[in-house]
Amino acid sequence: MTSADFQPRWTCNYRRPKNPIEAQHLYNHIRTVAYLLDASSEWLIPTFPFLASLPSEMQFGLDSVIGAALPGLGDAIGLILSFYQLFLSMLFGLPLNVIGIMVFYIFADAFIGLIPFIGEFLDVAFKANLYNLRLLEKELKRSKWATAVIIPQYTDWIPRPKKGSKKFGMSK
Repeated sequence: MTSADFQPRWTCNYRRPKNPIEAQHLYNHIRTVAYLLDASSEWLIPTFPFLASLPSEMQFGLDSVIGAALPGLGDAIGLILSFYQLFLSMLFGLPLNVIGIMVFYIFADAFIGLIPFIGEFLDVAFKANLYNLRLLEKELKRSKWATAVIIPQYTDWIPRPKKGSKKFGMSK
């Protein structure tokens, strides 16, 4: 498997990986969850082509959508989903200081989402799940899984249309 072969993974085994294949599957699932929560608006481009013109920092995910649709309750749901990603990351045996930073990001994201009106815009800008994914990747590169888990470039998944392409129903 090369970096360009990355595919979203919707399920995983809920245990510590025992071999490189299980480690890769777990990592792919964690990456899928992080992108769904913080940057899945790319999937809406076929329906809403104007989203392709947004800079990557302005992409939003289910965390922002649920938070905006269900004030208060949506932020609690986002908090639970973020802790799901943390639980999965912990299966790799992360050090406590990294887990602490991840928890801080999760609570900061939840607190930002609770601010009336502007909280929804700030929630789009603060991507705790993607920050936590980057922390996990940094730790994986230092761990025993460094040679077993292939970490794709950020451009390898959730593709952006190239200028002038007809991908996603757009033209020049």
